[in-house]
Amino acid sequence: MDSDERQTVVPAPRARTPLVESSARSVDDVAGLSALFEDRVNVVTLSRRLEPALIEEARMVLARPSFRLLMSVAPGEGPSAFGPHTTALPHLAAELHFWTDVLAELTGCELVGVRLARLETAMCPRFHIDKVTVRVVSTFVGSGTEYLAEEDVDRRWLGHAAQGRSDEASGLCRSGARTRRAEAGDVVLLKGEAWPNNAGRGAVHRSPRASAESPRLVMTLDPVA
Repeated sequence: MDSDERQTVVPAPRARTPLVESSARSVDDVAGLSALFEDRVNVVTLSRRLEPALIEEARMVLARPSFRLLMSVAPGEGPSAFGPHTTALPHLAAELHFWTDVLAELTGCELVGVRLARLETAMCPRFHIDKVTVRVVSTFVGSGTEYLAEEDVDRRWLGHAAQGRSDEASGLCRSGARTRRAEAGDVVLLKGEAWPNNAGRGAVHRSPRASAESPRLVMTLDPVA
């Protein structure tokens, strides 16, 4: 058979199999983030409202074109660890410091990779998984991270298997699936493929749309060592 005549064999859609309890968990306080250690759970979202002073500083950052803070810090260093980038942003510096400490306490890591960036485009517009242990994402201004619970996704259509079709048309989203979106201020913990015994179950998520007219300010934290 000539190469032009070959047909790509793709898996037939599978019926949706509901789980007894969703893999996506919503919590009301920091203590609730420990739900991440439950085997079934791969997304934990802490719903919260940001303080006005923090929102004001976040909007100040959005006024800086191409703002990006990218560094690694040791938990316990304090807000000053973020240097001149946040000298005039005490509430934002305190926020970064607090969540690096929370992540270190949850994972036992000794170094946290910190990224705070002004985004005008979706960094990862397609649903995907991360080959990390866990990633913390919080949007201070703009739309929050979008994700699918395990019962709503057919993983056979992740990545190249979608053959360029949209997430909604590829078969990745099961019949009746609901795309969930975090609100500004929410803190989302995404369990990755490298989490112990979590291979094949990394959280499926994507970035929402953004533009120059409607930029986002997003914090991303990763355990480094």
